Amino acid sequence: MITPEDILETMDREAKKVCKRTFLQERPNATDSKLKEFIVSSLPYSTSNRTLGENDDWWLDLTVVFEIFVADRKTDQNPKEFDSVKMKELRKSLFGLFPIFRKDSFKIDYPRTVIPASSDGNGYHYTRIQAKFTTMV
Repeated sequence: MITPEDILETMDREAKKVCKRTFLQERPNATDSKLKEFIVSSLPYSTSNRTLGENDDWWLDLTVVFEIFVADRKTDQNPKEFDSVKMKELRKSLFGLFPIFRKDSFKIDYPRTVIPASSDGNGYHYTRIQAKFTTMV
């Protein structure tokens, strides 16, 4: 049986290939120092069991989310200046990881950007990438 922790562990391992700082499920409220960038991997949607007439959870289908956060470059003239170069670099690197496989278990593929760059109101801009998770039967 595949658990949510298995999925998050795999997502986090892959995200660490792109960015040193990664978090599961939600961004931290505070850190020791200001982070320049980080990635949050999460499972925000419900799981659909696609196995018909069975009691096991082998054929699952759900959406997973990677959120890339990049610190704003503050200046007097523009306190929320967006670092588009860094965001583009991280997004391109993350897309380069797909498809993501966990051998004989599941795959994560078909990534798409659903929020290209939006301010979170807390000193960061973020990009949300959704991808399709499916078990490999």
